[in-house]
Amino acid sequence: MARKAEKDIPKRGNGRGSVRRLPSGRWQWRASVELPNGEVKRVAGTVDTKTEAEDALSRVRTDAARGQFAVTPKTTVEDYVRAWHDLRKDAQAAKYSHGQKNLIETHIIPGIGKRRLATITPRDLEAFYAGLQHRDKRREENLGQPLSDSMKRQIHNILRQAFAEAVRHGDLMRNPADVARPKYTREAAQDETAKAWTEEEAARFYQVARQDRRGVAFCFMLATGLRIGETLGLRWENADLEGGRVHVREALVSLSGKAHRTTPKTARSRRTVKVGGDALAILREMPQRVALDREAQGEKYVGSDAVFTSARGLPILPDNVYKLMRSLCEQAGVPYKGTHVLRHSFISIQGQHGRPVEVISAHVGHARASFTQDRYRTVFDKERDALTLDFSALTEDSEREP
Repeated sequence: MARKAEKDIPKRGNGRGSVRRLPSGRWQWRASVELPNGEVKRVAGTVDTKTEAEDALSRVRTDAARGQFAVTPKTTVEDYVRAWHDLRKDAQAAKYSHGQKNLIETHIIPGIGKRRLATITPRDLEAFYAGLQHRDKRREENLGQPLSDSMKRQIHNILRQAFAEAVRHGDLMRNPADVARPKYTREAAQDETAKAWTEEEAARFYQVARQDRRGVAFCFMLATGLRIGETLGLRWENADLEGGRVHVREALVSLSGKAHRTTPKTARSRRTVKVGGDALAILREMPQRVALDREAQGEKYVGSDAVFTSARGLPILPDNVYKLMRSLCEQAGVPYKGTHVLRHSFISIQGQHGRPVEVISAHVGHARASFTQDRYRTVFDKERDALTLDFSALTEDSEREP
């Protein structure tokens, strides 16, 4: 005859969980866990012995006290990935963290969020990646179209990192994202579109943008290789006009349409950049431009400590420069490639002139020189001219040698 479930043993205070013996003879533990976002979640598990149940309950309470997320056989991908992201977000650059959250909420949770973490297989991930589509309602022309390879890679990286942490903590036996990866499309593999302007194109753009009140910020980016957030986030306290140095200590980013100051993108992004030539001249001109703006705006002028500002003296929001960028590209007769083309062009032109990639990488604040080489360095057609080996000429040269 099956035994009735025993009462909780031993009796515990409020919030400390419970352990009881089931009619089957196994032991069940239960607890209420507060997630990092403040939500309270019930967790439970069943094990063979009372000792194992007590140990499991103790681990859950310890993890909760440390702000960690307790994983059970019923934990879903949504539960785990949200908690994983909440624990990391304060240590990340705000723009990067915001982008991760959007991908989690827009793609990962609707796609595989309800699946139990422990049941996800590489085949599940491959099917998930293959079915990813654009869901941003603000861009109706893309709705329902396959997601770009770049965004698929970002989603894959989120899952790979989250599952890797689950493996380290013993919550998963293996990482399914180590085996499954998004498949690149044929079109992407054949895409040979250069991400950088040639030196001639960059010079034409520079000449046009240099005459524009806000366009000088683009010139500064093109001359120094700084990111748009680093440039627009530059404050006078971090600009040394006498020594010709810029200290990159923060970045200005747009989060849901609002300006937000954050730390640089990576640890190596926090750096000091030596500036000279016209880039330094731009910095030295800005106080005069501010004085003219203050006079023209009168009572409407607000002012700020930003180096590059709007006519009212306010920091320029990164989301508000793309229309101007398109207009300047049209005037200069160069292809529009977004604002990041300025950084790509700086790196590629420096490489064209023989600068070592490790030096360029350190200057622009990349974590690895290999990343600079693989993702940013465009090899221009003119660099590949006359690379054919002329063995007849080589032979003649060798015969003339004494």
